[in-house]
This record gives sequence, structure tokens and C-alpha cells, in this order.
Amino acid sequence: MDEDRYDRQRRIWGEKGQARLQEVKILIAGAGGVGSEIIKNLALLGIGSLTIIDMDLIELSNLNRQLLFRKEDIGKYKAEIASKMAQEFNEEVKVQFFNKKLQDIPIEIYKDVDLFISALDNIPARIFLNQKAVLLKKPMIDGGSEGFYGHVQVVLPQITPCLLCHDIWSRSEEKFKCTYAVYPRTPLDCVLEGRDRFYLEFHHLPDSENEEDLERVYEYAVAHAKKYDITGISLNTVKDFVKGTVAALVTTNAVIGAVMTNECLKTLLKGVSVEDTELVPLRYYQFNGLTEAGWSIPLERNKDCPVCGIKQLDVQVPPSIPLLQFIQHLERQLTFELKAPLLLKEGVILYRDVSALKGKAIPLSELNRLKENEVKSVSEFFNDSESLFLQDEILGIELWINIKFTNQDQGGLA
Repeated sequence: MDEDRYDRQRRIWGEKGQARLQEVKILIAGAGGVGSEIIKNLALLGIGSLTIIDMDLIELSNLNRQLLFRKEDIGKYKAEIASKMAQEFNEEVKVQFFNKKLQDIPIEIYKDVDLFISALDNIPARIFLNQKAVLLKKPMIDGGSEGFYGHVQVVLPQITPCLLCHDIWSRSEEKFKCTYAVYPRTPLDCVLEGRDRFYLEFHHLPDSENEEDLERVYEYAVAHAKKYDITGISLNTVKDFVKGTVAALVTTNAVIGAVMTNECLKTLLKGVSVEDTELVPLRYYQFNGLTEAGWSIPLERNKDCPVCGIKQLDVQVPPSIPLLQFIQHLERQLTFELKAPLLLKEGVILYRDVSALKGKAIPLSELNRLKENEVKSVSEFFNDSESLFLQDEILGIELWINIKFTNQDQGGLA
């Protein structure tokens, strides 16, 4: 009878490799379909310590693909139940969990682990974790799936591209004033119009975790539907659309979870030879479950990436444009959408998108000052070739901008 739990895998990477796995600490963001697979895999492999973060509650619709949960777990926190199941799989693994947003986790938790795994279902959270990985120089394995399709990206800070070096997935679909607005046929067409009206009014897309945003989109969608005698719109329809709820398949989750775990092993076992083969992580991998085809895309780092590339982004603008227009122009130069931009100069807030920060108490005098700033020209605040600091209060992104004035007579925005 075998007395060694890890005997079969130890034969692959030896004593050194197994010892390495049993001492590492991994942070797993997301305990859904793909995250469940990874948690199970890492626990069985004997990873030393797992930190599981997920703020969602278990729902009935999760049970078709999220193997860590049972019917009696409905209504409980995913992170908590996933942690319990991980220790049932392997009592030797140390596990801690947080039923919170990534943004609410103490920085010490991020610093304490060796590697991040991103199995998240929304773009802002992924952007936030990507920024943390780059700033703290932690490897990150990101992945996701939709129906029969999936992808995996390995981020090795300053070696491989980060998630924002390219806009493969980071920009929300931009469908404004299309046929769904003029000739709507379905409830979803009306929700799309509601989303667009929200964007035009508040200058940002609705936040899936903000109930007031969702209610506003719902009101707009219902009003649009009444014009065309369309029925069937519900607040849940709006929530699913804004959150990006997509088709999900247990088989695809298993494949993507396995690939992400393999990439995690290859990253952690750097320097450990397997059958005289050097373990080299992928950069970007795609999977098509309809044909069982998988392929790698050899992405290169973007030297102009605002997160992992240059330290400062150059932006050329006419000196007379309003501050608000400058912010909108800046967004078009990035590979992602700003959610709650805040512009600072010498510690003074010049611009702040307060519409995205419902729940934060901001004095009326401050709101009025910020509103007045929006219509003032950038030259009232900055000199040519001056640096300014921009951060996003939702995404956690921080950027230095070098503003350069152009000759107004030679044409608008560069």
C-alpha cells in the first residue's frame, strides 16, 4: 500500500519540486466555475497555503458547474464553502478566505503570497488584480470561459505582457445608438438602450455592484420598451447584462481550470527540470471546445502600456479644451475604460467622477467646485509639459500623465 499522498506527482518533478509546492502561498480571486476547478486542483497537489477571495453568495444556477457547492450551501458565501471543501480534499493545506471585494482586502495579504490566480467574472476586478500583480511583482495566471470557449493568460511582471498591454478583452463592447435603439425587438435591446442612456448621462458605464446604477438602467429600459410595446424586462435582466452573466459549461471550466493550474505549476517550478524539458509558461492561450482546438498567441509586451510599460503617458491636447473633454480624450488612449477617474495636482483634486461614487459623502461646496472645473480649460490648471497624477477609485489604477500642448490652429486632439 502506498503511504505517500504525493507519490505519483513526485515522480514527475522530484523531491525538490514537491517541497517547493508545499511551501508556496497562492491567492485565488474568484471561486466560481473556473475557480472551483483550480481550488480543487491546488488542494490535491498539496500547495502549502491558499487564500480564497470571493464576495458572491451561492445560487442554484451555480450547481451545474461549480463542483465545490451543494444544494444545502445555497445562500452561503462561495469563499467560505470553497475553503471548507479545500481542506476536506487535503487537510495538509492551510486555507483562509475573505467574503469581500478585492479592493477591500488589506495590502498585507497581497504581499504575503507568492502568486495570484485570477478566476474573476468582471473586468474591473481583473484590472485591479493586474495592477497589484505588476506593482508587487507577483506572477498572475488569469483565465475565463464562456460556453465552449476559454482563454488563459500568464502575467510575469516585466517579462510577459500584463492584461492591459493589449485590449483583447479589457474594453467593454461599444454599441451605442445602433439598430437596437431605433428598431428594438427584444427586452435585451431595451436594456442596451438603457445602458447607453446611462452612459450619456453619467459618462461611465453602470457598475454591476451598484444598486442605484442598476435601477436607473432599468428605468431607462422600461421607458424605451413602452414606446415599442415590448414586455418582459426585469431588474434581473438588467443585472445579468450589466454584470456580464454569460453562458457557462462545466467541461470548458474544467479544461481552462486545468490549463491555469498547469501554468501555475510551470511558474512555481521554475528551475525544476521535467524529463529534461524546461518549463516555460504560456503567454496567451485560447480554447475552442467545439473543435477541441487550443492555440497559443505569442503576445509581446507593449512598451506604452500605462500599467507595466512606461512610467508616464504622454498626452497631446490643445490648451483651450475643457478639463472634462481632456478626461474623455485620455480614456480613448487607454486599453481599458476608466470607471471613477480622479485627477490630482500637488495633492489638490481637480476632477473627480462623483457619479460613480454613490455612498461617499462629498461636501456640496466641493461638488460645486469640481463641477466648475469641468468647463475650465486645461491651461488654467497646467503648463505645457507638466506632469499630473490620475487614479481610478474603483479600478485601483494609478498613472502619471505628461501633458503637452499643441498649436490649436494645427488641428484638435492628437
